[in-house]
Amino acid sequence: MKVEEKDSDNRVNTRLDLALEISLPDKNGKTVNISASGVCFEVITDDIDAFAVGTEFPIEIAAVTTTPGFEERKIKLDGNGCIVRSDVKEVTSLGNKLCIALKFKETLSIVPNTI
Repeated sequence: MKVEEKDSDNRVNTRLDLALEISLPDKNGKTVNISASGVCFEVITDDIDAFAVGTEFPIEIAAVTTTPGFEERKIKLDGNGCIVRSDVKEVTSLGNKLCIALKFKETLSIVPNTI
């Protein structure tokens, strides 16, 4: 599902509601939505401070692309981002479930056939 907004948050990129695997240093999570400028994802952690606003770190997002008439292609999106929002969504027996908004520092690199 595509969501295109230009609202009080000044979003100008189309967001895609996709649940993709996202890998962070020492953690894994799932994306909620992704755009050309950033990603919103959920992660479970006991270390809320590791996801404080302003924190920068590398990310990898695993995806599968499909084009009619061609085989599925597994890719990995690599890049760096900076946390712009971090909210506790739920407290579970495994830790705090956080909803993180991350702005990409640069365009993500696409690495084919890696997953």
